[in-house]
Amino acid sequence: MKPGDSGRPAACWAALEDCGDCFEQVLAALQPADVAALRLVSRGWRQHVDLLLHQLQPAAGAQPAAVAATWRHLARLQLAASARSGLPPLDALPGLRCLRSLALHGPPSGLGELNCRSLAPLEAMPGLEGLELSGQLLRHATTLQQLAQLSRLALHGCTLAGWHGSLPALLLPLARLAHLRFYAPRGGGGGGGGPTLAGLSRLTGLTSLELSCEDGASDGTCREASALPRLASLAIERCASLGNAAPSVGDAGLEALAAGLAPRLTSLALTGCRGVSDRGVAALAGLAQLRRLELRLGDPAPHGLAGRVGDEGLRCLADLTLLQSLHLGGACVVGEHACSALGGRLRALTSLQFSDCRSLGDAALYRLAPLAPGLRRLGLNNCEGVTDIALAVLLKGASRQALRRAVPLSHLELAGCHRNITGIGLQVGSLRRLRHLNLAGCDAITDVEIEALLPAAQCLEHLNLRDCRVSDRACALLAAYAPSLQWLSLEHCPRVSKQGLACLAAGLPLLRELHLVGTAVPSEAAAQLRATPRGRRLRISTFKHCWWVPPAPLDGEGGQPVAGAGPQ
Repeated sequence: MKPGDSGRPAACWAALEDCGDCFEQVLAALQPADVAALRLVSRGWRQHVDLLLHQLQPAAGAQPAAVAATWRHLARLQLAASARSGLPPLDALPGLRCLRSLALHGPPSGLGELNCRSLAPLEAMPGLEGLELSGQLLRHATTLQQLAQLSRLALHGCTLAGWHGSLPALLLPLARLAHLRFYAPRGGGGGGGGPTLAGLSRLTGLTSLELSCEDGASDGTCREASALPRLASLAIERCASLGNAAPSVGDAGLEALAAGLAPRLTSLALTGCRGVSDRGVAALAGLAQLRRLELRLGDPAPHGLAGRVGDEGLRCLADLTLLQSLHLGGACVVGEHACSALGGRLRALTSLQFSDCRSLGDAALYRLAPLAPGLRRLGLNNCEGVTDIALAVLLKGASRQALRRAVPLSHLELAGCHRNITGIGLQVGSLRRLRHLNLAGCDAITDVEIEALLPAAQCLEHLNLRDCRVSDRACALLAAYAPSLQWLSLEHCPRVSKQGLACLAAGLPLLRELHLVGTAVPSEAAAQLRATPRGRRLRISTFKHCWWVPPAPLDGEGGQPVAGAGPQ
């Protein structure tokens, strides 16, 4: 309503009282500059924006006192350490009476340092349920034991300085703890310097457990986890940097999980584990309540570990008739017999993914066609044996139900399928409600294929065209026909130039993130766009930092680099 129009009733937020949840989601999706603009509209708008915005991620170094004074109704807050001064004081946080979740992140590079005694103000926040600490060297970690109100704790890449006991012993006083995530620092697990998981079974309140550490990927950890009386979700990752001597989950561990958790486990994810065979996978068929299963197994070590998992074990997974999400990959050798069993019985599946399954071919994929009508997500990443022929069969099956079902296929991932996937396999009829499409590494995808996909581009939000043979014309087509696009990667598409960038900037109003590494877009053009009001809302990536430089050879005696040596 224009100022001065007194003849019409004034619009007010009170009329939208029943839409508060909707506006909260809208605000959470906005860029910081847009939220700031909303607060400048009027005093009433500022009040209601401050009331409805429940999630905030301020810039590194922001003072919690200023945050608490402005956003008093925050439920989730993430604070990041600055490179110079680290994390700010937390004394003002008890003023955020609605705060339920707090994340404290270390500096962008390197390991930060956090004296856990600075967390003492959190004791005065009985409503605080979740705490996440990442990239920190934690001193006086026993202070965490005083935060008895916590039900969720996540430690990502954190080192416990001065603590020589096990992680469960440290966390045992947290009687309400139900969700635990522990990811050891990368590269630091080989020396055994991190805390062990001895006594894990004593954390009897756990319902969800995620582990990525040397001691976590072992049969012993599985036996301890199987004794947890409330555990419903378990994820174990064995980092690829661990050597052959490091432990790994094997058949005995899976059998222990099946024996102890069969009545209650609904989600299981095993990544990188190298000691699993058909016997262990067959034991998982006893977990009758599973809704989500992820088996991305590592290649077996050359000495002493079990062989690869094949059809004999995988077809037993057909007994898990309640499965809604299945992800197989790595050392799983998926053949026709397994796919036939899975396709015939897993009719509740809505998400089906295969990753790095070189053995998977068209003949096996045909057997999964009965599942296509119910799928919302389909992934065939780095499955080099899959071609257009089988993909077309699956997508045709999905298109038969696309108009009748409430949620059609929304995610399709075909990264790394090289020249096997072209426009022939992408059946547009089943992709009209697609929101996420990953074609990275499909070098048979050109401007022609992008033009054929335009009828499916209306709802597209995420598109990865890395290493595809597209040009500025594809950029112009997307700018005109993909109004919902928010994330786009054109990495290593050398035919994309500054003309394509201009089209994207002018035609994609919701675009937030754009990756242009390896294109012909000059850095000056990207810098000019960043300086515009449109560019300030757009995250543009035109280069990647080099994280490894070959060392210069030394002369042996004095340890000095040889003249002229080094990267050219």
